[in-house]
Amino acid sequence: MIQPDFRVGYLYSLAPIHCGGEGDLGNILEIARESHTNFPYIPGSSLRGSLRNEVTLQDPTIADTLFGRELQKDGQMGVHQVWFGDARLLWVPMRTMSLKGSDSVFCWVSCHSLLRDHALLCRQPLPVLPKAPVGTKPGVYVVADAEVRVEKLPEGQTFSLAGEWPTVLQGDTQKTWKHNRIILPDSDFQILMEHSLWTQIRNKIQEDPEGANQVGSAEVFWTDVCIPRDTILYFTWGYSPLPYQQDLTQEHEILINILQGLFQVGGQANVGRGWVQGWVSNASPPALQAKSENTAGV
Repeated sequence: MIQPDFRVGYLYSLAPIHCGGEGDLGNILEIARESHTNFPYIPGSSLRGSLRNEVTLQDPTIADTLFGRELQKDGQMGVHQVWFGDARLLWVPMRTMSLKGSDSVFCWVSCHSLLRDHALLCRQPLPVLPKAPVGTKPGVYVVADAEVRVEKLPEGQTFSLAGEWPTVLQGDTQKTWKHNRIILPDSDFQILMEHSLWTQIRNKIQEDPEGANQVGSAEVFWTDVCIPRDTILYFTWGYSPLPYQQDLTQEHEILINILQGLFQVGGQANVGRGWVQGWVSNASPPALQAKSENTAGV
């Protein structure tokens, strides 16, 4: 019997991430958003394309083996051996928060649906949370002109990530994340997202002999919207369980080294966007499927 190969991976953003979305409003460059939540995300096609490019730089033949040959003139395409799902938000940093009675607080925020979906995919117990905001540090948090009253996180709720954090993020980063987290109901998280996305106003420098669209005019300004740095995202991935699958140990080693290192996703790489540190819950090579009698001659 062929067993499905289903794994979970993570991305820690080291720079703002911009994956272009539809419906740009004037000079605002929007990002891809989930249709059912309106939360920003990284489409699986963008993640897959970035990883394929990284593998191709090391060995084009291995890239074709893992991701399939690109469309040929005769209309033929290769069969892919690895797949990637969308990268969804899990924990979003909030630098604008302050806790009454103390200094400003750097914390990560998530919501019920994101944590529930992550637990389901990781085969972890589903969290049971109250309707009120809860966190590791209870108190009244101030965000812009709004206040959020946070209660103590219920005992026994840890919300751990699958697998081990990469070495470069262990230490202060992991410790800060463990002790500075807030969980909101979905409706509150949707509102709070308006204050957590990274934005930057940029100016297109150009010369126009007609005098229009000069530097500094409204026509040459635009606003980038990005997933902020220090965001933790998760994605599903795995190998296709083909009954005639070849030994992919060599291909796997190249792919896993990329997945557990630094790589770039999304657009605007020329201005440093999209750099992430990745890691996976399961780094073992895919199991070699035994050939059945029906496929022995394939």
